[in-house]
Amino acid sequence: MFVVGRLPTVTYNPRENLGLESQLEEYLEDRGALLSVSGPTKTGKTTLLRSAAASGIWLSGGAVSSRDEFWRTVGEGLYADSSTAAGKSIGLIRQDLVESDRCLVVDDFHYIDQGVQLEIVRSLKDLVFEGLPVVVASVPHRAYDAVRVEKEMTGRVAHLSISPWDDEELISIAKKGFSALNLVDDDSRLAHRLSKESFSSPHLMQQFCKRLCRENEISKTLLEPTTLAPPDSWVHFFSQSAADTSKAAFDLLAQGPRRRTDRLQRKLTDGRTVDIYGAVLEAIANTGPTLAIEYDQLRVSLREVLKDEVPQRHEVTRVLDQMTKIAKEDIEGEPVVDYDESLSTLHVSDPYFAFYLRWGQPGRSFPGQE
Repeated sequence: MFVVGRLPTVTYNPRENLGLESQLEEYLEDRGALLSVSGPTKTGKTTLLRSAAASGIWLSGGAVSSRDEFWRTVGEGLYADSSTAAGKSIGLIRQDLVESDRCLVVDDFHYIDQGVQLEIVRSLKDLVFEGLPVVVASVPHRAYDAVRVEKEMTGRVAHLSISPWDDEELISIAKKGFSALNLVDDDSRLAHRLSKESFSSPHLMQQFCKRLCRENEISKTLLEPTTLAPPDSWVHFFSQSAADTSKAAFDLLAQGPRRRTDRLQRKLTDGRTVDIYGAVLEAIANTGPTLAIEYDQLRVSLREVLKDEVPQRHEVTRVLDQMTKIAKEDIEGEPVVDYDESLSTLHVSDPYFAFYLRWGQPGRSFPGQE
């Protein structure tokens, strides 16, 4: 009933009211612009694109480190074998791509270095104007990368935003699954509690529902309607759920780029002692954490968690830059944090990491956790 990391059946919510598939099909018919599809991690961007552009040429941004490599990879997807692609110049590949009338999809476009993004967008610009359908998928705060790196694309980039899941959409997962199992959740009280901690992630919601059923020793559909019991302790329930989520990512960020014994130790208001990396992570967690934190908001949070004086701005932004680098280079998958210096905003990009910050640290408590 409750599926984590795979396509669910009983508890699948197609979010038909958003009309995402029809909007994508409309773009593929109209063309004349580059389409930027954006949405938070694990909200179904890739699944949507696979359904509408299954025959397209697919590239992963994480595997592209240069403009030439980009076009070589396009060639490998365009021709029957890699040897044919190797013998073609970029000019021929470009021409054949347009004539193929196949959609070019670049998943995880935000993984590509901005300098390389600029070269790629410039090399695609004339092909887009000729009618080549090009789709780039990214997280929300990188949705406008194509415009930011190439100003001449202003007005030539269409946007399709996949919004975060709201509480009712998350609760529908629980309702469908509980109903199929013949479980009763009066007034959806338990479903509401689970959705509150899901950080808009259907993956987390599925995980919570599955765990709650296991704690109730439910493994199959019951013959008679049975009231689902809450856990003895919500704190224990969520803390146990967080144990396997993002501890490794947290430890890498807390350690920083290189462990130094001479880092200044700072006293937290709860009595613990950490260095500046630990202090910044504590401040991020103290915001809730929220998934987009402006620098001024983070500084206020630092004042709340630190007993000592707050570090200077340049010290904090240096830490945020280093954390972003570690998240991109040393942690697999979607970077768990991403600091946008131009907007002075830190994005907590992975809901599992946000959940770990809230529930996974021993001895750490926040308002509303009880």
